[in-house]
Amino acid sequence: MATETPPTMETYSPETILSTMGSIQKMLVVGAVFAGVGYLLVGTALFLEFTQFHPLVDQFFATQTAHSVAGGGPDRAGASLLNAQLATIHTFPSLLLWLKLGGIAHVLVGIFVALAAIVRTLTLVPHRLAYAMDE
Repeated sequence: MATETPPTMETYSPETILSTMGSIQKMLVVGAVFAGVGYLLVGTALFLEFTQFHPLVDQFFATQTAHSVAGGGPDRAGASLLNAQLATIHTFPSLLLWLKLGGIAHVLVGIFVALAAIVRTLTLVPHRLAYAMDE
């Protein structure tokens, strides 16, 4: 039975460890910015939905009792107010969907960047421990 020598690990210099920690901090800031922008987008979508879209739909149902939101009902060829209301109502969901999906995507990117920073931090632990043990 041969004696096995433990594998040796090349330790990083303190400067390398500090520069890596600095880049990890930058990654966390970038992740936080992405998450913050995402929360702002989702919050804006909810604000617009509650303050503009829902009152617009309520106003439509209060004033246009003979028509549906899909545009069905009596002839609407000369009803420019009705057509304008329908056009405004129909463009809102795409804006709200874009804001919500964009916000969720930004939050997920922020989480991914933060997780990558955590992984980089965990890969530094053996080097920092080796440096601390050499002292």
